[in-house]
Amino acid sequence: ASEKQKRLYDQIVAGARDSSGKPLKTRLNEATGGLLGPFNAFLRSPQLGEDLTKLAEHLRFGDLEAPQRLLELCILRTVQRTGAKYALWSHQKLAAAAGVPADVIETLSQGRDSKECQSLDARESAALALADALLEAGMNISEATYAAALGALGERQTFEVTCTVGFYLLLSSVLKTFDVRPPETAKL
Repeated sequence: ASEKQKRLYDQIVAGARDSSGKPLKTRLNEATGGLLGPFNAFLRSPQLGEDLTKLAEHLRFGDLEAPQRLLELCILRTVQRTGAKYALWSHQKLAAAAGVPADVIETLSQGRDSKECQSLDARESAALALADALLEAGMNISEATYAAALGALGERQTFEVTCTVGFYLLLSSVLKTFDVRPPETAKL
């Protein structure tokens, strides 16, 4: 491995934290020392991998106005639609830790209509409607969907939701290209 790859490996391992910033060991297979999830693929191009890792960390721990719970709803919708099973498995746990109720996680994980979820507030419903529009072929955002997002979320959170969905589309493409799957023992 090159020096850049070694440096990125160390950054990836050190960056695994829960939503409160507590260190986790979720990115590392302790038995083999290998990285889990998309991170082995990131090592193939260290500069790009480092930039993607920084963006991922910013979307989880950065100066965002959108609450993590709201973003996790959009992430679950995105990775379920793309069929990125590793990300779905991983973010089911992260969504639960961010306060998303189990029935909502199940509904989104199964690709069912979020209108089934009585516990979603107007902001979360508007964010999911925007995510749904972004995930449709052509990404045609209707004036009504955009106006609802702006009204419920404001410009900044609308931008943050849009970037989060876009990032997880990119991440899903990496996971699917490199056939990254959840651990054999994982339940989806």
